[in-house]
Parts: sequence; C-alpha cells; structure tokens
Amino acid sequence: MEFSSDRISDKYLELNICGIQQTYGKEREARRPVGRLDYHILYITEGSCILTRAGVQQKVAPGNIILFHPHEPQFYKYPAGENVTSLFIHFSGTGCRELLEQCGLSEPVMYIGKSERLKSIFSKLVNEYMLKKHLFSAVCTGLTIQFLAEAGRRVINGDKKIYPEGRIEQICRVMQSSLRENHPVSYYASLCNLSESRFWHLFKEQTGHSPKQYIIKIKVESACSLLEYHGCTIREAAQAVGIEDLNYFSRLIRTHTGYAPGWFRRL
Repeated sequence: MEFSSDRISDKYLELNICGIQQTYGKEREARRPVGRLDYHILYITEGSCILTRAGVQQKVAPGNIILFHPHEPQFYKYPAGENVTSLFIHFSGTGCRELLEQCGLSEPVMYIGKSERLKSIFSKLVNEYMLKKHLFSAVCTGLTIQFLAEAGRRVINGDKKIYPEGRIEQICRVMQSSLRENHPVSYYASLCNLSESRFWHLFKEQTGHSPKQYIIKIKVESACSLLEYHGCTIREAAQAVGIEDLNYFSRLIRTHTGYAPGWFRRL
C-alpha cells in the first residue's frame, strides 16, 4: 500500500509520508497557496528556512519545527549557499488537532533544539515507512505520536538544557532494573558524573519526583504487580524489590495505595 502526501484519513492518526530533504547548498522553494489536505511538520536540523506567513518573512534557525495545518498556505524556501537538512512529516486523522494540543504544539514555529533522541525516532519512522513490512502503518502511527510527544516535551522545556540528553531517562531504567540492590542516590549521581545535589535537582526537574520518591514509587508499583499478576507471596514480592522487613513493606504499600498487600493477591 502506497501513501500519498496529500490525503485525509478517518483513523485517529495516519502517516502519509515522511523523509529527509537536504539541499547541498542549492536554493529550494515551496509555494502552495492553498496548502495541503494534511498536517505538515518541518524540523530544521541544519541550516535555515525562510518562512513567509501573511506576507511577513521569518528566518527559522536550526532546532525549530514549523507546523502547517490543513489548507494553510505554505510559502518557504531554503536559501542558496546553505547546506540545509530538514526532516518532514505529513499526517492526517480525526485525532490530529487534539493530539497536537495535548503535546503543546500550537504555534507556527516552535524551538525544540537539536535532539539526537528525536532524530533517532525519526530514523525509525523513515525506515518503517520505506520498508513497508507487515503492520508498518500501525508502527508508523506509534512512532509519529512518539515524535510529536517528544517534541512537545522539548517545547515545554523551552531553553532549559536537558543535560545530558536522555541521561535521566537512562538512570530511571537503571533504577527499575536494580530495585533489589537498594543503591543510594549518590550511586546514581556518580553514573551521571554529577554531584548528588545537582543530580537531585535535574532528576526532580525532569521527572517531577525526587530520586528517593521515584525509587519508592517504582518499588510499590512493581511489588503490586508481582502480587496481583504473578502470584507472588507477600515475602517474595517484598524481597524482589529489596525490602526484607515485611512490616515496613506492608506500611509502604498501604501508605501509597490505600490497601494492604494481601488485597492485591485477591484480585
């Protein structure tokens, strides 16, 4: 099944086309007075783009995304003499407007910075679109939503530097895989080559929880899952998340869920 770059879908969201445009120093221009039928996003990763809206020109620097709505006039060009790289996505569907609003992607031009994570998501998206394996349409939809959500996160962060990019996310995965070990916060800070204080502030900023709060949260969630879905005894669940004191374990579960551990085993 081939996708058109100018179509409407009755699904929640459907990718129409995606790709990478590189100009190699040559001028490239797009003039679409009545726009397209679908949504169109440009992510400028290298060079610049000259965007014209309502007769006003704007130079869009790298690290910005440009959003065009359906039927919106599109006038933009990549200047000669610049090696411009632009990632583009066309998509349509009944949930597009709502999803863009949820992600905070509401402005014509939004700064999200240069992100290797976004490039990685986009690379997977292009690969799925080009290979068109079984169920590629569903995978493309998921990756498009992931791209928009990640872009939205970066819009919310504004000019705040995510340092180092993805590191806190990696540490969260380490925490999730080492619940039994009960490492101190200083251990995780050392993995980032940061002081404990600096790590605490970055972690809180990017997750909304302090490191200790997050560790307790995932211990409780993991233990409840083991009790409810995996048939573990209360002792087995407690030990699996690094808690030997069953009285403390019971208080912890009750405090954070409102129920005793035994309640989950009855579900």
